[in-house]
Amino acid sequence: MRSGTTGAAATLLACLLCASASYAQTPFVPDEWKYGKRQDSATLHYCVDARDPDLPVARKIGQAIASALLLQPKEHVIGENVVGETLDSLYEIFLGTCDVYLGFKLIPDAYPEWMKVTRPYYRASYLFTAVEPGWRSLADLPKSQAIGSTMGTSADLRLIQYLQALSPAERWSRFPMSSDQAALKALTNGTIGVALVWGPALWALQRSDAGLAKIRQLSPNPLPAATADVGAAVLANESFLRNSIDRAIASLTGDGTIQAILDSDKFPATAVK
Repeated sequence: MRSGTTGAAATLLACLLCASASYAQTPFVPDEWKYGKRQDSATLHYCVDARDPDLPVARKIGQAIASALLLQPKEHVIGENVVGETLDSLYEIFLGTCDVYLGFKLIPDAYPEWMKVTRPYYRASYLFTAVEPGWRSLADLPKSQAIGSTMGTSADLRLIQYLQALSPAERWSRFPMSSDQAALKALTNGTIGVALVWGPALWALQRSDAGLAKIRQLSPNPLPAATADVGAAVLANESFLRNSIDRAIASLTGDGTIQAILDSDKFPATAVK
């Protein structure tokens, strides 16, 4: 899943997880023969997604990776009007535009065989959030209040498992939400008492919506903290490129460059060494 606010990098899209098993083979792209290997070998074409909450830091990380590889950076911003809802369209973007596509959650066995992910460059958390000032952790949420959770995330699945293990009298209601933005809206209007959202999504939405400033993070207790690593993706047949990018990421995390990028934007994540 991509790391986006709608559950796009962070997650590709929710359909990527659902359809990956049926797309084990390389997707069909009309006139694929027209896509030759790019001739500007001194340039790293990296794609970032305008829908992803980490867009400001992903752009800087892409530039840093290109610099570490001694290549000229060429950024391509992919937007909602360009990327379709199918794996075929993603494959076509790789063929025609991207050497590497930033912003993929590193979920085991989630992606099709024709695509490989790099090592992670940051780790971020899923957060339980509330507006009630007296609550410090999820345990403080009254059983009469509901938890809103963005559907399909690893944190949502863990929450479901936890709730199912409780007796009905000990169980909170769970309201499935279509996106982090929808969950936070339900939180602010009082429909739910707690929202479980991707930390970078909360960061991005609070930067653009002053009405979300009152939302606070809670301790996940009695649940453990839920995190996800984020990296990039390349075509599976580009093994040399993938290995080179892995080495670049390792160098950039080792010398503190990635963490400095995250810190400069007060982005809620840590570099993965």
